[in-house]
Amino acid sequence: MNNKLKFEHPITEQLSSSKKYVGIPELVDLSFDLWILKIKLEFPDLQNPIYLTFKNVEGFRILDEGNLMEFWDNETRSDGWLWKVKKGGWHDQEKERDGYFTGKAHLVDYDEYMIVGIGKCLNLIGGIEPIITEP
Repeated sequence: MNNKLKFEHPITEQLSSSKKYVGIPELVDLSFDLWILKIKLEFPDLQNPIYLTFKNVEGFRILDEGNLMEFWDNETRSDGWLWKVKKGGWHDQEKERDGYFTGKAHLVDYDEYMIVGIGKCLNLIGGIEPIITEP
């Protein structure tokens, strides 16, 4: 059985709220309470970490950057480390599964976001752009 689906390279855009923070962060901690996902990021050139808070989370995954090769095409890759995935990402892959109820039946139009990290990357399907805070 051939289960391979063909997808175009993902189309992403850098979130303007992340442009203040230069470099690629390391994802060092996260907490999830069924409604809110809070992520702690450390940047090589910042003394203190920053925190991202996502609300209305439908799902998230953390993968090694090597398992996301479709995102690293230099011609289509966005700048920065925090992206909105406009097309061709994890959410679009999930929508192709017969068992993915959210993609076919819910009236809410979820967005996908991606944190590009050192070693680990996080994809999130949710409804609201993240809030960035500093200690």
